[in-house]
Amino acid sequence: MEKRRGVDSRGLVALAGVVALVVISLANWRAVQRIDRVLGERLSRLTGRLGRVATEMERAPVRAFRRGPDPNWVYTIQADGSPFRGKAGAPVTIAEFSDFQ
Repeated sequence: MEKRRGVDSRGLVALAGVVALVVISLANWRAVQRIDRVLGERLSRLTGRLGRVATEMERAPVRAFRRGPDPNWVYTIQADGSPFRGKAGAPVTIAEFSDFQ
C-alpha cells in the first residue's frame, strides 16, 4: 500500500474551524468587557445620584415629598346639566379608595 503524501483536507477544515471559534470567542470577550465597563460607569453615576437624593430626603420635611391632592381642600366640581336627586345645592363628599398591588 502506498502512503499518500500531501495535505489532509479534513485536518485543515478542522484547524480552520478551531481558529474561527477562537477569533469569535475573543471578539465576544472584548464586547463583554466593553459592555461591563459601560454598565459599571452608569451604575456608579446612578449610585451617586441615589446618594444625593437620600441625603436630600433626610434633610427635607416629610410633607415636602407628599404627592397628590390636599385632602383638606374643598374642590368645586361643575355638574351643570348632570342628572341628580335631592337638593341642587347639597354638599357632596367624594371618597376615593385605591389598592396598589
